[in-house]
Amino acid sequence: EDTRLVVVTRGAVPAGGDETVTDPGGAGVWGLIRAAQAENPDGIVLVDTDLDPGTELDATVLAAVLATGESQVAVRGAGLFVPRLVRAVPAGPVGPVLDPEGVVLITGGTGSLAGLLARHLVVRHGVRHLVLVSRRGLEADGARELVAELESLGAESVAVPACDVTDRDAVAALLGGL
Repeated sequence: EDTRLVVVTRGAVPAGGDETVTDPGGAGVWGLIRAAQAENPDGIVLVDTDLDPGTELDATVLAAVLATGESQVAVRGAGLFVPRLVRAVPAGPVGPVLDPEGVVLITGGTGSLAGLLARHLVVRHGVRHLVLVSRRGLEADGARELVAELESLGAESVAVPACDVTDRDAVAALLGGL
């Protein structure tokens, strides 16, 4: 219980910049060990190096890695890198992703999650034309109410065709009619 297992790989994870994985097998080891770390968070340390094969990890570097208290560390030259989540910043101007005049088709369209998605698309993204596909169409529970709500939120057209999306011919006919 007082010891820590250190698993050392070479080139299994990228550590910033344009670095890529050079050892896919080692990357698989990292995935497996991360799962084991969930069961024993303080007992296993993952270390990835850029050392040449056959070169041992220096004891002082290993001591520095262990002193960080981190469970996953990439050693690159004299630097130690640890994974962190950061807020992504768009590289360029962010414009509308969806064409408000286009048609959005949602399968399972009268279900709870589909209703939430449809509302979100209308309110947040300005989508005006929806096709909510369901097996029962407008006869599905709550379908007519959902259509009325979406129209009150700003949708111009909301169709609820009955279609079994597991039937290739039915889907082809549906898409052909859009």
